[in-house]
Amino acid sequence: MRTKARRGLWVTLPQPRPDAEIRLYCLPYAGAGASAFRDWPQALAAIGSYEVAPIQYPGRENRLREHPFIDVDAMAAEVAASVDRPYAVFGHSIGGRLAFELCRRLRVLGCPTPLRLFASGCPAPQWPPAPIRDSDLPDDEFIARVEGMGGLPAEVLADPELRELVVPVLRSDFTMVDDYDYTPQAPLTHPISAFVGDADPEADAESAAGWREQTAADFALHVLPGDHFFLHSARRALLATLVTDVAGATAIVAGSP
Repeated sequence: MRTKARRGLWVTLPQPRPDAEIRLYCLPYAGAGASAFRDWPQALAAIGSYEVAPIQYPGRENRLREHPFIDVDAMAAEVAASVDRPYAVFGHSIGGRLAFELCRRLRVLGCPTPLRLFASGCPAPQWPPAPIRDSDLPDDEFIARVEGMGGLPAEVLADPELRELVVPVLRSDFTMVDDYDYTPQAPLTHPISAFVGDADPEADAESAAGWREQTAADFALHVLPGDHFFLHSARRALLATLVTDVAGATAIVAGSP
């Protein structure tokens, strides 16, 4: 008998669907929390048997009082404990990198293999890092950098009180990106799909194509219209493609001896 996912600090279930065939764990982009995926449960329920489980990072929303550092091992332990059905993992921007490391740790923990990893708006982990460390920029330059990406409304960054809340979280997330040290390991055994926006300055088709090296299974690269936040502007196309790719992975698993 299928059980509900265990709720904790990291795994959220805004709209539980105990009978859903597949759970999709969603990892947000820098500065964002689980609410970045608030529209996904209803949208996915309309096209497939999915339960959406956004990951809540510390330092934001209902975890606002916590230090914003993201402990991937703690996150992986809670995700592994919650797995009770076939699942896939989606991450956007920094969430794509974290989703990759999550899948690696789930493998070490002996967790059932995901149906597919979706890395969105994120260069392959072995791609050379940017020459400038964004997290070390002075406040004004750092805020301009974030504002230029389009991830936060200008009024949020212009408000001193809101900025005092948001900037430390963003800087912590950017530090994680800047400090990331890719360690080669055996490729993952489950398929990977990469999404990029055709006007995204943070990740293009060339940098995302390297995700092919991270899987011994199927790989797909999808280019959608939009800038770095195409996951919102092109959500319908992204989710339709995601469902198709998961269906393909599910068919392969079903046909395995």
